[in-house]
Amino acid sequence: MTEFQDNTWRELLTNFQVGIEKSIEKLQNRDIENIPGAKDALVQRLENIKTYFPRNNGVLFIKSIDDKIQNNFFPNTRSFSAAFSKILKSRTHEQDFVINELLNGFVTSKAKALALGTQGPVIDRMVEAFSKRNDFHIVDYQFYAMFGDPNKPKHYIKKQLEELISIFGLISKDLVVEKDIRRSEQKIYTFYTFPDEIIKILEEKYLILDEELGYAYVSDAFDRNVFICMFLANLAINRDDIEKLGGSYTINGICAIFALIILLSFLPKLSVDETNPILNDPGFDQNRMSVIPKSWMMNQVLESVFEPLIKIVAYRLGGGLWLSKIIDSEVNRKIITQIRFLLKDVNKWILGNLCRVEIPIFVEIANIFTEVLIGYEEE
Repeated sequence: MTEFQDNTWRELLTNFQVGIEKSIEKLQNRDIENIPGAKDALVQRLENIKTYFPRNNGVLFIKSIDDKIQNNFFPNTRSFSAAFSKILKSRTHEQDFVINELLNGFVTSKAKALALGTQGPVIDRMVEAFSKRNDFHIVDYQFYAMFGDPNKPKHYIKKQLEELISIFGLISKDLVVEKDIRRSEQKIYTFYTFPDEIIKILEEKYLILDEELGYAYVSDAFDRNVFICMFLANLAINRDDIEKLGGSYTINGICAIFALIILLSFLPKLSVDETNPILNDPGFDQNRMSVIPKSWMMNQVLESVFEPLIKIVAYRLGGGLWLSKIIDSEVNRKIITQIRFLLKDVNKWILGNLCRVEIPIFVEIANIFTEVLIGYEEE
């Protein structure tokens, strides 16, 4: 890092510590937990984070963001196919359902602003459309029928639809027909499709050849995860071109999502009394869930930590360019509210408490913290 970058990084770490102190102060003035020992456990965890995360130039953040998040979700490559392939292999519904739902919620809200006439989730509609053809193409009139507004001329929404295609890294191709059957004149058809190198990857996993019938069809495994991976791969290879990513809105939203993932990873696991009714609730799975008291996330206890954490994520993923797009504005606060609202889609509310689903990325980041903490205690 240059001297300027060192100063920026140190300032981010300092702001994070200040945010931790504010959260601890808020916690100390509250007594609203319905789980004995919950407040003390969170205060102790925050004290440890304040002490150990900034040490050694923020090595815990570097490991959490660079090694776990960036390596799996934002590969350091300029190759779209290489990035897509790596992200696709590292993510499945079973392993990363929470991240899939967070990203799907964000991408859908972004896409809805572009495809105003769409009924139902945008990504699900795209999955449905591409699944009907074994060449992974959508003809332009089919695309406009799905996402356009029938009350407005085609040219009015063309720009918005092109932006929708762009955020997923899809491309358009033209097919020139010298003599159209109906009018006996030249006709140009536009297809929206995946880049050729991506189609090769998709064919390996999602295209099934029925040798008996000699017919190829798209398998049931082709789902929204493909488009989420396309979206992330597009972010990875174009991280220096903000406009290709959908502008500052995308940067703020993505950094907020991964800041939330780190924040959820910070939270300590709580032991509930064996008489607690939550243990008998059919929706609670002790093997893959842990309890997070409602007040931790809903009463702004951790808000002062969340905002500086967003900037740390931005700096690690996109350097000064991304950091400059994280603005303390009303728009950014709305994005933060939206991301927090998505919590209800990726976790379960059971008897007034939020139950965190323990997925690999949460566990891996928590383990980094635990391992380093043990190492310091042994010194």
